Amino acid sequence: MHYAYALCAVALCVPQLLAASSSSSRYDFFARTGDNLVRLPFFGGGVAQLLRYLRPMELAGGIERRSALRMALDENYVSYRGAQLWKLNFNGTRKRGDSSPDAQFNQFVEDFGDRGSAQLILWRSVPMPALAALPELWTLNSSELYEATFESLQWLSPTDLRRFDFLSPGSTYQINRRYRNDASVRRYYGHQLWKLHETRLGQPKLRAFLRRFGSEVWNINQDGIDIIIEHKNVAAAQQYMEQTAFSYNIMIDDIETAIDETYTEVNEADTDNTLANYSLPWLNRESALLTWRRYHDQGDMQQFLQNILETHSELAEIVQIGLTRNKRPLEVLRISNGNSNNWAVFVDAGMQARDWLSPAALTYAISKLSWLWEQGEADKAMRHIDWYFLPLANPDGYQYSRLTDRLWTKNRNYDSASGCYGVNLDRNFDYGWGQAGSTSNPCKNLYHGAKSFSEPETRAIRNFLLGMRDYLGAYVSFGGYGQAITYPWGDADYVTSNQRELRHTARQAILNFRRLNHAEYSMGSSYRQKLARSGNAADWVQQHIEPQYVYNVFLKDQGRYGYLMPPHYILESGEEAYEFLKTIAQQLN
Repeated sequence: MHYAYALCAVALCVPQLLAASSSSSRYDFFARTGDNLVRLPFFGGGVAQLLRYLRPMELAGGIERRSALRMALDENYVSYRGAQLWKLNFNGTRKRGDSSPDAQFNQFVEDFGDRGSAQLILWRSVPMPALAALPELWTLNSSELYEATFESLQWLSPTDLRRFDFLSPGSTYQINRRYRNDASVRRYYGHQLWKLHETRLGQPKLRAFLRRFGSEVWNINQDGIDIIIEHKNVAAAQQYMEQTAFSYNIMIDDIETAIDETYTEVNEADTDNTLANYSLPWLNRESALLTWRRYHDQGDMQQFLQNILETHSELAEIVQIGLTRNKRPLEVLRISNGNSNNWAVFVDAGMQARDWLSPAALTYAISKLSWLWEQGEADKAMRHIDWYFLPLANPDGYQYSRLTDRLWTKNRNYDSASGCYGVNLDRNFDYGWGQAGSTSNPCKNLYHGAKSFSEPETRAIRNFLLGMRDYLGAYVSFGGYGQAITYPWGDADYVTSNQRELRHTARQAILNFRRLNHAEYSMGSSYRQKLARSGNAADWVQQHIEPQYVYNVFLKDQGRYGYLMPPHYILESGEEAYEFLKTIAQQLN
């Protein structure tokens, strides 16, 4: 059975239901938690105590006492003496094919009002045998009605009522109780994400703005610059923009609220309004913890890889290529038909800790590939590839992002000299290391480390790739965000010897994305698309291994949510990841 948390109603003159209790035990009836009408947990002594406090005269003189003075002074006076605050528990399931929740609720109010002369002010669906006497009593989906309640009352208030909602699983209170309940959790109340519609970084006024008000640049693309503005700087930044010719949009007006949304889970009601199909067989694996309805932690991903190994033992194997600073395993899943003539494709995701979308999208692609392969429905080209998947390249940083600092992007290396943590793994590879696009400050997000390959994560990837250099056909790194397909180089505006092939395959993938879901991706060299990114993994692979294809694929979106993509984008991005891998396989073969 599906239950919600609470129901509040004001009922007037309901003799049929109140007749169950005698007048001498009227308030004892409400105080017993085992009855159908149970006490409200947040009033201490329950409804009985509340009513004794609000209506002391009734206990002394009976329920027919009236205020003669108020009645005499105001002919329009309506007495609410005798009204009671109830918590009603309803069966919260609804059969498929029933009428809409709105129609059901309206009919229920009509029937209940006719029988009990009741006036319902606020009603929520959460077993109420006392109402079983009503003819043809139907049941409602609690989550749908719960959300509808807030939406229907929102027009009464100038503020967002959802901030006062502490009962639903997706509320800020419940999210923080479950995930972010430590005193060390970093908060971003009032921080904003702006998009400046300007790409000429050399302008003095723009550089002055970024230096004075911007805490971090998230992304640079054709639309402009995505930048985080701290709460304390918002007003001053707006005044500065009024004095310049720059235009901007506030993409996220409260980062903390957007962070809460990344912890929510897509429910059945949400899927009715999207194209997502959560009934696909590869999304409902027996004993697997991943659901792709929400973002999961590193332990769930490990369990998923083990489930793939047990379910498809003839295709899959798990290789541990190293350990992180915090001794978490770096596990690579290999899926292959065992043909020694196959090209190998290495795919990683989640190198930036705050990027939760790419690990979820890659695990979706893995699940789809393995299931279709087992059914004999996978693309022929994909079945002639040795696939190597590293779904989470930065597990330490990812877990820290989930539990402590949602916007954390580095690993968890400790620098004793500065007292700061973390190295940006995608600036720690030995190609153009320490040049433009990184920093030597250990406290900054673009810190490249004390030396190239100083981190166990990057060393593990390097050693594993060097061991397969003779048959590595492609290297693909999924990440967020920007909807772009990039290829080397990232340290400067140079071209590779195979740029024509890289452009051709990238263009084919973009056409496939358009046919898939009308997604618009850009393409180009990493430097032109993202500016300087010295020390990144793709450039190192291109320089030292030279496979046919080397790509960074930056998934959704283009700046509306940035790194804080809600979970209902997982399936769409997973399909894009799978489509890109299929394109690579077809080009290799």
